Amino acid sequence: MLLVNLLLLYLFCPFFSFGQTEIYVRGGGKLYPIAVPRLCTLTSQSADLAKKITEVLIKDLKVSGYFEVLNPNMYLETQECKDENRFAYSDWSVIGADGLIKGSIKTAGSQIVVRLFLHDVALRKVVLGKEYRATALKYPEIAHRFANAVMKFFTGESGVFGTKIVFSGRVGRFKELFLMDMDGSNLEQLTEEKGLALSPSWHPSGEKIVYTSYRRRVPDLFEYNLRDHSVRQITNTPELEIGAKYSKDGKYILASRAVGAYSSIVLYSLQGQLLSRITSSWSAIDVSADWSPDNSKIVFASNRSGGPQIYIANGDGTNIKRVSFADSNYCTSPAWSPKGDKIAFVCRIGGLQQIFISKPDGSDLTQLTSRGNNEDPSWSPNGKYLVFSTSALGRYHIAVMRISTQNINIVTGGRAEQYDPAWSPLPITYKE
Repeated sequence: MLLVNLLLLYLFCPFFSFGQTEIYVRGGGKLYPIAVPRLCTLTSQSADLAKKITEVLIKDLKVSGYFEVLNPNMYLETQECKDENRFAYSDWSVIGADGLIKGSIKTAGSQIVVRLFLHDVALRKVVLGKEYRATALKYPEIAHRFANAVMKFFTGESGVFGTKIVFSGRVGRFKELFLMDMDGSNLEQLTEEKGLALSPSWHPSGEKIVYTSYRRRVPDLFEYNLRDHSVRQITNTPELEIGAKYSKDGKYILASRAVGAYSSIVLYSLQGQLLSRITSSWSAIDVSADWSPDNSKIVFASNRSGGPQIYIANGDGTNIKRVSFADSNYCTSPAWSPKGDKIAFVCRIGGLQQIFISKPDGSDLTQLTSRGNNEDPSWSPNGKYLVFSTSALGRYHIAVMRISTQNINIVTGGRAEQYDPAWSPLPITYKE
């Protein structure tokens, strides 16, 4: 049965150890060639930060799926730069750069001052410029903010750099929650439960994560607070509760609750009180529910008509309709786009799990993946990307895809495997 199969995925946990990779699978989209040389250092104390800010910028632009960051070994200009204004555009046009990011950094008391410029190489002029002042610890935020400004210049919408991804990763025979930047950097282990921490999902504030934990040997819902790193138990029942999602206003929790051999989609208060059973079939397994952006509808997977398929319903469980029409008898893991215009889900094709998107009514069906198994899709807050778990390289790792081009960037690696990624709702910054 589907619920049993879902549980079996979490029971085998080999040795944990993984690092970041830089592996990209290109789709059909044309990438914009851009050069990002190291920032000019105007004070000697800022040399290390110049290197670090440049590295963050490069990672952001690569993972965006819009840019081809040219190899620094191609650059004619020396890496030792003392003045961001002294360069020749011909040095960059000859290596095929259409865009160029130049900048400088200096210390000013307890702060750093960073100036960044986007140049149009063909037009030989600056098209975007920003200056940032902050403490040295804020250097990643400075790089993310400028990368977002570059994205807005090219696409009309700010990027999602500075957002986070939480996922469940293997540690020995256990699973723990981990947090990282969207490009795979700044990896942090959140839990040390020596059990199974599964199916994380974000509070709309970006400050809390709800997940299923076996820390008390019974699968209940817990909440992890990123501000103070505290953990709060939400439910305390003998039933299995999994796949929890906060409502968009953060006041309720949607989850799957198993009683015996079957499961229903239910609504909880933040204190774990069962408020309503949204789907109430006693002969079906209903799992993996998600809200529409306005909370008026839900999408979920169910085997109510045989093999598991994707269904939508009103928020109270009425007007249930099937919306998955791929050539598959097994579809699950739906996720509703924050823009409301698409649903992502997983269907088994040729024995492998692949990610599809469609309109909420099931029309305009598109298969996005084809290599290895690809599971657990989650949308970026701007609806332009998906993060998911993929076995394209053998083991399961976390990948980011730009939807419009299907360019894939695998952002984790190593011997361990990672599952259940969830993208934070917006760029967030935590207090020290």
